[in-house]
Amino acid sequence: MILVRLLTRTWKTLSDPPPVPLPGPRALPSYARMGRYIAGGATLDRRVELLVRQLAAELSGCRWCIEHGLHQWRQAFLPVAELGALRRYAASPLFSTRERAALAFTEAVSRYTDRAGGIPDAVLAELRGYFSEQEVAALTLAVAGEHFFNPATGALGADARLAIPGEPGVRRAAGSAMRNLW
Repeated sequence: MILVRLLTRTWKTLSDPPPVPLPGPRALPSYARMGRYIAGGATLDRRVELLVRQLAAELSGCRWCIEHGLHQWRQAFLPVAELGALRRYAASPLFSTRERAALAFTEAVSRYTDRAGGIPDAVLAELRGYFSEQEVAALTLAVAGEHFFNPATGALGADARLAIPGEPGVRRAAGSAMRNLW
């Protein structure tokens, strides 16, 4: 009987994988710090950075990221009406040629997996006409960061959608303690 118990315990130990420890309370602050990191110390024009992040958030479909970008846009005292034209940036007179180059790059990076051959050379050439290599790296990090946050935020439950009472078909992002980290 003792041998059977020993064999059963040994088999159970070998067949069950060890439990994976959860990241704990340090995961969210690290996640927020990563969002604040800027490539190589390059600083972007605040308006360009916000435009790029907002378009990347909209293209990724992250409701929390879109709401957070709108909040940052308001904090910077920029006209909110311009965000409505963001998806039509190429034809909109609200954006400068420099901003259009950054937004075209954002769209190219966001749709990178949809295209064979990567980012079009014309988009990169136009972007490099307005931005230094450090700024291109910072733009790339901003776009990639927004696309990283989409599945991560959803997995943490911060991107859950709630119906707004009295407004059929209208949804918005649910609140989250994660918002306080920004």
